[in-house]
Amino acid sequence: MATKAEFLEQHPLFKELTEEEIEALALITDEVRYENGAMVAYQGDVADSLYIVKSGRLYAESRKNDIENDSYVISSQNYLTGDYFGEDWLFVPNVHPANVKADSRQGNPATLLIINGTNFVRFLNQYPDALHGLAPEVEVVDEEERVVAGLPDQAFAEAQKLFAKAKRRRSAISILPDELVQFSARRSHWYLLVQIFFPLLGLLVIPGLIFFFFNAQPAEAFLFRLRFWVSGFFFLIFLGILLFQILDWSNDYFVVTNKRVVHREFDLRTFRVDIKTARIEQVQSVEVLKPTFLANMLNFGTVRITTASAFGTIFFDNIDNPIRVKNTLDRQSKMVKTLDASREQTLLRQTFGEHFAVRPQYEPVGEKATPLPPVRPAYEGSLWYRLRQRYYWRVETEDAIIYRKHFIVIILRSVVPVSIGLLTALAAFLLIAYFQFTFRQLLPALVLVFAVDLFWLVWRIEDWRNDMFQLTDRLIVDIDRRPFGFGESRKQALLSNIQNVNAYTPNLIHTIFNYGNVDIETAGAESNLVFENVPYPSVIQSDIFAQLENMLDQQNRRQRGTRHKEYALLLDVYKQTMEQDRIPDRTPGDVPPL
Repeated sequence: MATKAEFLEQHPLFKELTEEEIEALALITDEVRYENGAMVAYQGDVADSLYIVKSGRLYAESRKNDIENDSYVISSQNYLTGDYFGEDWLFVPNVHPANVKADSRQGNPATLLIINGTNFVRFLNQYPDALHGLAPEVEVVDEEERVVAGLPDQAFAEAQKLFAKAKRRRSAISILPDELVQFSARRSHWYLLVQIFFPLLGLLVIPGLIFFFFNAQPAEAFLFRLRFWVSGFFFLIFLGILLFQILDWSNDYFVVTNKRVVHREFDLRTFRVDIKTARIEQVQSVEVLKPTFLANMLNFGTVRITTASAFGTIFFDNIDNPIRVKNTLDRQSKMVKTLDASREQTLLRQTFGEHFAVRPQYEPVGEKATPLPPVRPAYEGSLWYRLRQRYYWRVETEDAIIYRKHFIVIILRSVVPVSIGLLTALAAFLLIAYFQFTFRQLLPALVLVFAVDLFWLVWRIEDWRNDMFQLTDRLIVDIDRRPFGFGESRKQALLSNIQNVNAYTPNLIHTIFNYGNVDIETAGAESNLVFENVPYPSVIQSDIFAQLENMLDQQNRRQRGTRHKEYALLLDVYKQTMEQDRIPDRTPGDVPPL
């Protein structure tokens, strides 16, 4: 029988992948053999993997309960060798729509290759070009017109955009590795038309009126030139206002993903960028407002999203077809609740199986799938690698992600000591060239000044390097450390206490160099943290949300696991008591005759 790598290489889904990509894919793939009649998947359980039939046959049956709570089959399907299902679940977890059983009655055992979605996303992060080989025929549609419908080709198409955008740190918002955009839009073009109507009217009318109605003959040279200057002045004024409105409109975004609601607002007056975000679970209500007859006629309006976050309310104002946002959020909120119930069911089944030592009806074949190890840089151990680890703005370690302030901060802090050094060198040159001083005469003073100035410069650099922000799986930490061990202050907060994360660039210089602040709002107002002057604040905001998602998922798993063990123990005690016939009847028996 073919190995995992050989089978994957020949499968139509992966035939365009390179040999290295196939080997990496085989490493994250589980091969499992099932007994005849064994359950491969239960309807309603969490679906987050791709299933490929390597040999044998599967039978899928979707059932539904009627009003009388009787179950009946609504659809069924067979899966033979080479067939697969769940390719869209690699990117967007869902629930199993059917019970899937292994059918080995013809003597050929059902063997499956299973690829977990989380491991697959990590695989794509290391091999981003592999995604183009998975579905080369898929046409990527315009993101603003895209509505996820759960179809496989759309999942691949959306994933192609996802990983292309994730590589661009300067994008409108920073996308998480397993995050898909469900809705993305700017404000309505009708809103833009209203904003530019009067500037456009002024641009077309006012200069012309001045030019044609300001009476001046060519012989009157001054007045004739004045007419051109005044017309040109008003033309430039209205053109500037027009361009200002267009640029201000084009840099504001409203985004709904499968995890978050994001409002990115760029204020061209102050060059400030604010990114407000709330998790889908925090959305409490969605209200669509079309306050005027014109708004109803042109189908644009405002969506008011009330959340449990510190922002309270996020507005998607003056957007086309606002009902789309409501439908998208309703769909995502419903999916979150469905997945939550599905995880509860899946974990409950696992807990009961472990407690009662239920014998599994399957066995792994070969080595168990393992996540791909992180790629080690080729220059690891070199001087460049050590300098990068010491001074780079974002460094990932085994225990934490470490952030430092933007490099422009150290440049600004170094201006004074560098200027003093240059002025000292210039003064020494002038003294030697014009005042008959010798270098030997100036050497003691130069050594003293340069030594103090160099120490000052090194102090500034080390003070910048020692100020860092750390993100771990439990904590978020702000460390302000003095150079050479002259003191340290540390402020930290639990990830579980985070209410919201706001990223923004305060002004023009920050926006040009793409650095700013990240405000972390926690349950206690006094414990709020601010990451100041950090590069790519939206990336750090996404890192925090990703870590928060992982923490909440693990926390929910632990809480559910504890509760389910109590359920299992209760059921176990009940079963033992029933086997001993120690529980009396709780309902009346037959009514005795009169």
